[in-house]
Amino acid sequence: MGGKSALGGRITDMDLRLLRVFREVVRAGGLAPAEVALNISRSTISLHLTDLETRLGMQLCLRSRGRADFKLTPEGEALYQAIGELDGHLASFKSQVNAIQSQLTGSLRIVLPDDVLEIPQLDLPATLARLRERAPQLQLDVQLAAPQELELEILAGRADVGINPLHSKRPGLDYRPLFHHQSLLYCGRSHPLAGEPEVSEESLTAQELAAPSHAVLSGAAHLYRLFPNKSTANHMAARVAMLLSGKFIGFLPTYLARRHVDSGQLLALRPERFQYEIQNAATFKRSAAGHPAVQLFLQALVISN
Repeated sequence: MGGKSALGGRITDMDLRLLRVFREVVRAGGLAPAEVALNISRSTISLHLTDLETRLGMQLCLRSRGRADFKLTPEGEALYQAIGELDGHLASFKSQVNAIQSQLTGSLRIVLPDDVLEIPQLDLPATLARLRERAPQLQLDVQLAAPQELELEILAGRADVGINPLHSKRPGLDYRPLFHHQSLLYCGRSHPLAGEPEVSEESLTAQELAAPSHAVLSGAAHLYRLFPNKSTANHMAARVAMLLSGKFIGFLPTYLARRHVDSGQLLALRPERFQYEIQNAATFKRSAAGHPAVQLFLQALVISN
């Protein structure tokens, strides 16, 4: 596809509109499912994509009438990543401009783990109260996400700051260490191992493990590798349900398992051997380190160790 890129000079409102159409098509996974998000017909979406490809002088996607056959070209992948960065820059710019006003306004998008209310070291209600008192006009958007989703939301510009177990540090992100928590291996009271007074490591590692669907921390990876038989869940609540079913064993933070242990629904297995500790951190884009709303959130955090 030839032609000189129309984005080589000034970016017009039409260019931004076409980029938005392309972004929504990629997020939806095809033209047909993007119709609802964009509220325009599939034929119109196709025309917009063709127009964008012509303006850029490159093919962005291989598309057909079905969702399954939609696929980005390498150029399309690169453009989608660039659009994510642009979204993040625009959101940051908007918040910084709003902060120039006498009171902090605009929005702050916070992404948190799905078991956030169970974490004893973090008092989220008190944190939100302090944040609201200090910035009464700041609009909050609080989201929950699985660990593998959280950092990606921030990198893609769909969230400003989050709290997450600290995995390997990603380029472009800054981390502020907050607290540690311990994880142990558990089974439900109806699991066959629950009635055994002593469980051998061989018997233990032969069980089916309820594991996270994302990559585990390097400090825990050696333990997960001992279990060849795994099923996965992307959210902590789903892993708890799997253990309570009595058909799986799995690692959980002790704070999350505690009430189930106290009620006799969960039992810890070989805690002296099967345990690891996790560092948690506030996470945000390096470019947003001076973002007034992000700084305000970090100052408002109520943490007890």
